[in-house]
Amino acid sequence: MAFWEQRCPERLLTVDYEALVEAPRETMQRVHEFAGLSWNEACLDFHKSGRAVRTASATQVRRPLYQGSSEAWRRFEHHLTPLLVDLGLL
Repeated sequence: MAFWEQRCPERLLTVDYEALVEAPRETMQRVHEFAGLSWNEACLDFHKSGRAVRTASATQVRRPLYQGSSEAWRRFEHHLTPLLVDLGLL
């Protein structure tokens, strides 16, 4: 990630999953601003949309953000450390 952040900082926005589930409004406002989109409160209620969903995650899209697993990856942290370092996340 550091490579792309150095090469194209104006075209890359890193979104932290924990930040998204802990502060969805603030995180999504930042995403909207970065993408040059007007803020739309409805994006926080994505799970209430009646639109058709044609993906394997169709049932997940009908639920609010799941906060129960945001730290679950830590069980594997010792295995993931080299990758996290390479990605510039540690």
